[in-house]
Amino acid sequence: MRRLAVFILLLLAAALPAFAAVMAEVPRISVDELKGRLERGEKIVILDVRSRSSYGASDVMIKGAARIPPDELNDRAAELPLGREIVTYCT
Repeated sequence: MRRLAVFILLLLAAALPAFAAVMAEVPRISVDELKGRLERGEKIVILDVRSRSSYGASDVMIKGAARIPPDELNDRAAELPLGREIVTYCT
């Protein structure tokens, strides 16, 4: 069991630089910028991708947001509209 744990840690260590590089390229948007764009009528889909436990423990619910937990994204991606910008929200 200990060898498996060490192997998993080595795999994670090898993957972290690649993951960090991908995340550095993901565009970010501030709350104020998103609010302004929505007020101007831009057709933006807000996708809440918090886990069930994070969502359930929070008092922050975004009105009109689509909600798909991360473990369901692959199966439910077809529910998202085509041709619209999607802004994800997570914690």
